[in-house]
Order: sequence, then structure tokens, then C-alpha cells
Amino acid sequence: SQPYYSLKQFVERVRHNEEHYDDIRFPKDELGEVGEQIMTAFREMDNAKKYKQQLTHNIAHELKTPVTGIRGYLETLLQEDNIDKDQARFFLERAYSQSLRLSAIVNDISVLNKIEEGPDQFEFETINISKCLQEIRNDLSFKLEAKNISFFMQIDPTLAIQGNYLLIYSLFKNLIDNSIDHAGENIEIHMEQSGVTGHQVYLTYYDTGKGVPDHHIHRIFERFYRVEKGRSRKSGGSGLGLSIVRNAVILHKGKISVSNRSSGGLQFDFTLSLSK
Repeated sequence: SQPYYSLKQFVERVRHNEEHYDDIRFPKDELGEVGEQIMTAFREMDNAKKYKQQLTHNIAHELKTPVTGIRGYLETLLQEDNIDKDQARFFLERAYSQSLRLSAIVNDISVLNKIEEGPDQFEFETINISKCLQEIRNDLSFKLEAKNISFFMQIDPTLAIQGNYLLIYSLFKNLIDNSIDHAGENIEIHMEQSGVTGHQVYLTYYDTGKGVPDHHIHRIFERFYRVEKGRSRKSGGSGLGLSIVRNAVILHKGKISVSNRSSGGLQFDFTLSLSK
């Protein structure tokens, strides 16, 4: 009768919305194993439900800011009959800027959802890493120059992997964007190839900026997580860049870690599979 009483105890706690039931023990027999499986399945479902609720809350919170901004600027233009041309243009430019941020959030959410649905959603091709990085450096040159950031690259010009170009481009671009937005001015960015095995390439990305407080390090890959309150909003980012970085690495059969450098700055060490 022990499995029955343990299961009854578990059901009663769930019914009364008690979240802690790890102390419930089932006997080490076949019925006890079934009870453990039921409790484990419920715990996973409950965690998934909480994750979705938190994610939905975060998405709604992130979308609210640009939507409210766009609405406010457009309402002003509609209600003010005598607004001068320069003022009207200013409001239109601000509304347009907020629409770009809104589009970035929606696009990044779409990319993350697609990654989590599985690698079969993406087409793979041969990607020259050096050429991809050079393209990103050209695309971000005006941002780098604006903050006097130097970008150094030590990558074998012939290094190529089998991957999805959109995700590999997003991976490197989001790392660089993160440094541009949060590491400070007058710094250096380095992208280095640290080794190659028969199946993987080892890469290191780091900047010489201000780094991140150690107690935040383990959470910076989380969706919408902020080291500083409002930091992504101030920079215009979606708050999803580093989450895309981690998921893109995982999809390409790699691993990634992050740490503060002793001399200053943030460092990402990661691997990418050379083949599909």
C-alpha cells in the first residue's frame, strides 16, 4: 500500500498548489517506479508551464515599450494640427526607430523558436569563417568607428565549416554587437582560432571592455536577461542576442562558455562542428 499512500500524498499537495514535494518517497519496486515517473512527468510539465508563462510575460514586456512609443509619436502627429515640419519629422524618425526595434525583437524570437524546433529547419552549406567575419566587420564598420573600437581577427583564411549561413552570421554579429553596445568605447575586439581537431574548430572571442559582474555570468545566455536594468532598451537591442549565440552554437554541435578576463573584458570560448 506504500505506493498508493505516497501517490495520494503527492496528489493532495498538487491539489493545494504546494510546489515542494521532493520529500515524498516511493518504495523501490515496480509500483514505486511508476509513482516516481508520474511525479517526474508532472514536475517537468509544471516547469515547462512556468517557463512559458515567464517567457510570455517577458515578450509582452519587451514589445510594450516600442509599441507604446510608436503609438505616442503617431498620436501626437494626429492630434497636433499646427506642428511644425521639423518637429513632425523628429516624431516620425522616433516612431521609425521604435518600429525597427520592434521588428528586431520579432525576428529574433522567430529565429530562436526555429532553432529550438530542430536543425532540420535550416539548410546547411559550406561557410568560409574568415569571409563571413569580414562581411560582418564591413556591415558594422560605422558602429565600430563611432566608438573607436578596433577589430582583430586571427582565423585561417581557408577555414570552412558545414553550417547555416544565417545562424553563423548571427552568432558572430551578436557577439560583436554585444561588445559594441555594452563593453564601452576605445576597446579592442578579438576573434581567434585556437585549434582544430578532426571534427571541430575551437574559437575564442573576447573584448577588452568592462566585462560583467561575476554573479551575472551564468545567466547572460538567458532570453531577455539584463545585467543592468534597461540596458538592452537603451541600446535598442532585442535582449535575445546572446541567447541566439548559444542556440546557434548548440545547433552546430558545439559548446560555449563565457568568463571575465583577468585583464578586463568578456571572453567566449566555443566550438563548431566542421561537418553537418
